[in-house]
Amino acid sequence: MRRSKINSRPILWAMSSLLAVSLAASAARDPGASAAHRLPWREAGLTAREAAARLLDRFAFGARPGEVDRVAAMGPDAWFEHQLAADFPEARVPAKLAPLHSLAMTSEQYLSTYPPRAAMYREAVAAGVVESKREVGAKGPAGAAGAAAANDAAANQVTGLDRPEIREKLLDFARRKGYRTQREAIGELVSQKVYRAVYAENQLQEVMTDFWFNHFNVTLTKNRSRPFVMSYERDAIRPNALGTFRGLLEATAKHPAMLLYLDNAESTANTGAHTSMARSVERQRDEGGMFGGFRRRRLDEGMRRFGAEQKAKKKPQGLNENYARELMELHTLGVDGGYTQDDVIAVARAFTGWTVYPPGPLRKNVQTRVERAMRADVGFELQGDFLFRSDTHDADPKLVLGHTLAGGRGMADGEDVLDILAAHPSTARLIARKLAVRFVADEPPQALVDRMAQTFTATHGDLKAVLRTLAESTEFWSPATRRQKIKSPFEVAASSLRALGAEVTDPVDTVRWIARMGQQLYAYQAPTGWPDRATQWVNSGALLNRMNFGLQLASGRVRGVSLDLERLDGGREPESREAALATYVPLLLPERDGGETVRLLTPMLRDPALAGRVVGAAPEAEPGEMDEETAPFFGRGARQEESTTDRRRETKSGGKQDYFDSLDRLDRNRPPLHLEPPTPLEQVVGLILGSPEFQRR
Repeated sequence: MRRSKINSRPILWAMSSLLAVSLAASAARDPGASAAHRLPWREAGLTAREAAARLLDRFAFGARPGEVDRVAAMGPDAWFEHQLAADFPEARVPAKLAPLHSLAMTSEQYLSTYPPRAAMYREAVAAGVVESKREVGAKGPAGAAGAAAANDAAANQVTGLDRPEIREKLLDFARRKGYRTQREAIGELVSQKVYRAVYAENQLQEVMTDFWFNHFNVTLTKNRSRPFVMSYERDAIRPNALGTFRGLLEATAKHPAMLLYLDNAESTANTGAHTSMARSVERQRDEGGMFGGFRRRRLDEGMRRFGAEQKAKKKPQGLNENYARELMELHTLGVDGGYTQDDVIAVARAFTGWTVYPPGPLRKNVQTRVERAMRADVGFELQGDFLFRSDTHDADPKLVLGHTLAGGRGMADGEDVLDILAAHPSTARLIARKLAVRFVADEPPQALVDRMAQTFTATHGDLKAVLRTLAESTEFWSPATRRQKIKSPFEVAASSLRALGAEVTDPVDTVRWIARMGQQLYAYQAPTGWPDRATQWVNSGALLNRMNFGLQLASGRVRGVSLDLERLDGGREPESREAALATYVPLLLPERDGGETVRLLTPMLRDPALAGRVVGAAPEAEPGEMDEETAPFFGRGARQEESTTDRRRETKSGGKQDYFDSLDRLDRNRPPLHLEPPTPLEQVVGLILGSPEFQRR
């Protein structure tokens, strides 16, 4: 295929505008499926292959080469039931995850291996390896202002590792102690997400894990919750993603990541309130029992030390409403779900005492007291890393959404609140609508939402039943709801890798590209989670970055990913760009009408400099408010062709300098990218991946 040149800069910008407008506007019955669970794809006029492609577009992260034919041969109905059961054998995921050791660690093992930098610093100070902040401050300018400035400078030295001598001492100390950085653990966390999306056979479980993590969002950007994000997804989200909503609700409510992220771990009964422990002690005294050797003051001291380790301030006293408010507004009822401020306060009171059993080295500071309290039968309860402290629980009566919670109880208050919220009609409507938005359209048909909500209520929140109602609806299969959903950046990357049959050996560069397209995995700071609407993703800059990713991926410039484009067409090399476009559109967009895509992309085929212009036109992503541990994975790291000097020159504030330094250290010893123009086939495939049609689910 010969190369030719045309002036495509106007075409490029016209295409980006067209993308924004286009996206914003936007055979026999299966023997393995029971009559009660038959999908109406035939009634919608679809073939088995068309039905298979639609299921893979919505309930999976896209089709892999040949997968549409395999699902059609199995039967779309049977495939969907297997996905609900999550019972397909996993052929490749275990081997991909095996080297990621942090994924199987307990919280105690995790924090002992990947300690927070502040904890490692204090340990190094105690060992005499580095000076304390106080010692450094004492050597600074005289006077209170000078001491404060020196102390702040010392803190910055620890946080940013700015001084080479301190950094080297700490790194040497960490190596001798066998510590590893949290950055490495974050790398394993984001890597496993990509591996699962690309290689998992039980795709619906991964799609729903992504959905529920976003619904019950926690973030890596909050220091306190960061060490628990991995186990949060592993232990609270994934096992319950296709279970019951009530089980999922409790699993998230009791996990340290949520307790610390929304501050419930520090919520205590207000002064003057009766506590569960006080009532237990009174009961035991009335019955002639013994209180035992539990000492409240020693436990408080240990928990304060844990709080200081997790958050650099004194342990607050009193009620914290953060979790109660988000539990009702975001997780269950919705902002218009019928609750009042009085309900928020009552729910917050019900969850007082729900806290974290500190893992790692700090556990020994409270373990003896907790064990004594449990032996004394004063209302303490321990479930893994979840601790219910009866001595900080408000045991006075409460009124929640018209339900009276009697006084004198303990952890049952919070569990009853979860029962009330999970069974509430507003919760059924909220969850039904969010699922319909995820799988059908940004504005789903109200009749479908109503039926899904009815199923939610009738089955007590059985998530498989709700998804089955959705998949068996005529609305899901209707032409009116086809091509109505826009992929998130994560979905763009995962579907691209799957469509190309890519081999992923190191997902970190892919994760950076996902961030550059606008989505930092596990790092959305607000409890709302990432919006699931086209308006979040559709703008000219973001779409240019999507096109840029497609061209870079097809050209082999995404590190850790290998491709064989010709293998997709049986090893045949197309005779021309036009032939390549005609061949690869149906391969990468199976069972879709590719005429518009061919028409749109044809004028751009013969510009060998197109990829370079896309790179130059695509805007940089902002790293956001991230520290040295998280920033290397998110933000500007994907633009590898820029030099370190150029990137530093663009830095406008010293706060981002740590990010660039960390990125440099992370990329050290990696081979440079070669930026030759893409081959004609690479350009064709890259343009298809960046096309409006590929951006749709």
